[in-house]
Amino acid sequence: MHTKSDDSRIYAVTMKGVLVNTILTAFKFTAAILGHSAAMLADAAHSLSDLVTDFIVLLFVRIGRSPRDAHHDYGRGKLGTLTALAVGVVIGILALWLCHHGVTLAIRAIRGEVLERPRLIALIAALVSIVVKEWLYRVTHPVAEETKSSILHGNAWHHRSDALSSIGTFLGISAAMFFGVKWRIVDPITSVVVSVFILRISWLLLSDSVRDLLEHSLPDQIEAEITQLALSEPEVTEVKQVLSRRVGQSTAIELQVSMPRQLSIEDAHRHALNIESLLKGKFGTSTHVGIHIVPDE
Repeated sequence: MHTKSDDSRIYAVTMKGVLVNTILTAFKFTAAILGHSAAMLADAAHSLSDLVTDFIVLLFVRIGRSPRDAHHDYGRGKLGTLTALAVGVVIGILALWLCHHGVTLAIRAIRGEVLERPRLIALIAALVSIVVKEWLYRVTHPVAEETKSSILHGNAWHHRSDALSSIGTFLGISAAMFFGVKWRIVDPITSVVVSVFILRISWLLLSDSVRDLLEHSLPDQIEAEITQLALSEPEVTEVKQVLSRRVGQSTAIELQVSMPRQLSIEDAHRHALNIESLLKGKFGTSTHVGIHIVPDE
C-alpha cells in the first residue's frame, strides 16, 4: 500500500536527485562550451531531461498529497499529466535540434573541414557524469522498489540511461581527442547517438501522457487481478464488468458485481466495502473505487 511515509521517501530521494542533477547539468553545459564538444552538449541536455523528470516526480507527489475537493472529485492528477506532456514536447524539440547540430558538424567534417579538438574538461565531465549518475541510480532504485512507485522507478532508470550515454560520450570524446584529426568526427556523431536517447525519453513522456489523457484502461493483467480480488470476497458470484483508468499517479476502478438476490442491502454493502478495502490495499489509499451491485440472474 502506498502511504504518506512512502511519499516522503520518494520526495526526499528525488530532491537529492534535483540537487545533484542541477550541479551536474550546469557543469556539463560549461564543459561542453569550454571543451568545444558537441557530444558533451548533448550529454548535458540528457542530464537536463533527467532534471526535468525529477521535477515531474515532485509534482506528482505534491499532487498526490492534495486532498480532493468539491470541484475536483478525482483530484488534480491530470495537472501532472499535462505537465509531463508539455515537457515531452520541449525535450523532443531539444533532441531534434541536438541531432541536427551533430549531423551538420559531421557533414562539415566529411566535406574536409577540420573540427576543433575537444578539450580535457569535456572528458572529465563525462567521467564525473558516469560516476554520479550511476550513484544516483543506486540511491533511487531501492526506494522505487520498496515504495512500488512506477514513476520513481522510471526516474531511476533515467539516471542509469544518462550514465550509459555518458560512457558513450566519454569514448567519443576520447577518440576525437587522442586518435588524430580524422577521428574528430566521432564527437558530433556521438552527439547524434545521445540525442536518440533523449528522443526516447520524450517519446515515453508523450505516449504515457496521451494514454492517460485518453482514459486508457489499465493493462489486461491488472484488470484480471482486480477481478480476482473482487471474486475473493464471499457472496460475490460474478464480476460482470471492470472499468479502470489512471488519474495522474492514482487509479480509478469501477466494478459491476453479482451477489445473491436474498442478500440484505446491509450485507451487500458490507461486502462492497470489503472489496473496496482490498482494492485500496492493492493499488493505494488514493484509489477511487465505485461498485455497482446487481442480483444474480
